[in-house]
Amino acid sequence: MSDHGVPGLPLWLMVPASLALLLLLFQALRISGSTSARYVVFACWARFMLSSFHTYTFPKVVGDISGTALGSATLFLLGAAIIPRALLLNRVIASAYLVFIAVALSTAVNTSFVQAFEPITKFGLLIVVALHCFNALRSGDERRFTVALLLSFVPLILFQVFSLILNVPKATEGAGGESYIGGYYQEAAFSIALVGLLIVAAVARSIPRWTKAIIIPVATVGILFANYRTAIMAMIPLIIYYLLYALSRLVAHNLRTLLVVVAGAGIVVSGGTALMTLERFQDLRTIATAEKPLIKPPDEFTTQDRRLLSGRTQIWSDYYYKWKDDGTQVQHLVGFGPDSWETYFNLYAHNTFVSFLFEYGLLGVAALCMLFLAGLLAAFRTGVHRWKMIAAHLSFITLNLATMPFWLVEGIIVYALLVGYTLYYASLPAFSFRRPPYEPRLSPVRA
Repeated sequence: MSDHGVPGLPLWLMVPASLALLLLLFQALRISGSTSARYVVFACWARFMLSSFHTYTFPKVVGDISGTALGSATLFLLGAAIIPRALLLNRVIASAYLVFIAVALSTAVNTSFVQAFEPITKFGLLIVVALHCFNALRSGDERRFTVALLLSFVPLILFQVFSLILNVPKATEGAGGESYIGGYYQEAAFSIALVGLLIVAAVARSIPRWTKAIIIPVATVGILFANYRTAIMAMIPLIIYYLLYALSRLVAHNLRTLLVVVAGAGIVVSGGTALMTLERFQDLRTIATAEKPLIKPPDEFTTQDRRLLSGRTQIWSDYYYKWKDDGTQVQHLVGFGPDSWETYFNLYAHNTFVSFLFEYGLLGVAALCMLFLAGLLAAFRTGVHRWKMIAAHLSFITLNLATMPFWLVEGIIVYALLVGYTLYYASLPAFSFRRPPYEPRLSPVRA
C-alpha cells in the first residue's frame, strides 16, 4: 500500500521492470530521429514513470510543490530551452496563449502568485510538447518517431498487466467493480494516458494497419480494465469513426455516404441504449429521463441526487453557485484564482469548464473554448485525415465534461500530442498521402 492509501505495485517487481523500461527508452530515443522527437518521447516516458512511483513523487518537496510538479517544470524548461523560436508564432497554438492571459489576470487580481506555479507550468508544457511533436513529424522520419512515441506508452500497459496478474485493483467510484491502473494513484490519470495511446495509434498515418489493429484494441481493453466511466465515454467518437471506416470499405464508393449516415445513426442509438443498461452507466439513464435540472442550488439536492454520477452534479452546482453568489463582478470575469478550489472545496470540480469558470471566470471559459475551437478548426483543415482528427478532438473534449484532463499532466501531454499531429496534417497538401519535402510553415491551419 502507498502512503496515500492507494494500492501500489511491489518494489521487487517495479524496480527490475523499470530498468527494463529504461533500456526500452534508450532504444526509442535512438530510433526517434530529431531532437524534438527525442524530447517528446522522453517527456511522455518520464511522466508515466513518475506517476507510477507516486508514493515517492507525489509528496511535497519544496513548500507546496510536489516532486511530480518539479518534474513537470523540468520537462517544460527543457522543452522551452530547445524549441525553435519560430514555432512559437504558430497561429493555432496562439489560442493557448489566451489561456495564459486568463491565468495571469486571475493571478494578478487575486494575488495568488504561488498557486499559479502549477497551471503556468502545465500550459507551458502543453505548448512546448505540441510544438516539438509537430516539429518532430515535419522534420524527421514520421514512422520512426511514431513508433518511438508508442514505445513510451509501454509502461502503462506493462504495469496494468502486473496489476491484473497480482490482483492489485483500486475500488471505483460508485457501483461497477474495480479499476486496474498499474499502481497509479488515480484512475483518471491512468485512463487519460491510455486514451492518449488510443489517439496516437488511431490518428498516426505512418504505421501499418496491422499495428493499428493490435494497439487500438489493446488500448481499448486497457481503458475498460481501468474502469473510469469518463474515459470509456471519451473513446466512443474514435471507436465510432473506425467502425464506420471499416464498414465503408466494404461497399462501392458512391454508396459510402449513405452507409455512413445510416450506420452511424444505428451505432449511436444502439450503442447508447446498450451502454445505459450496464450497472456502471445506470446514472446516464437517470440523467436522460430526469425532469429536473442537473445544476441547482446545493440545498435542493436530495440524497439520491448526491449519488448521481458519483456526486458530480452536486460538485458542479457547488462550484457554480459559489462563483455566482459569492463572487464579485471582477471575479465573475477572472475567477477566484489558480487552485482556489482548495480553499473552498474538498474535491476538485470534475469538469474542466466548471473549474475554469470558478478559477479563471468567464474570460477563462472563453479562452478554453477558443483553445478547443482552434484545435477543431485545424482538424477540419487536415484533408483526408479530417474525420479521424475531428473524432479524436471530440474524444478529448468529452473527457473534459466529467473530469479534468488539464488538471493532470497526463491530460496536458495527451492534448499536446493531438495538437502536434493536427498541426502536421494541416500543413500537408490536401489529399496527399505522402510526406512532401520539408517546407517551414508558421501557420499550418491556413494550408
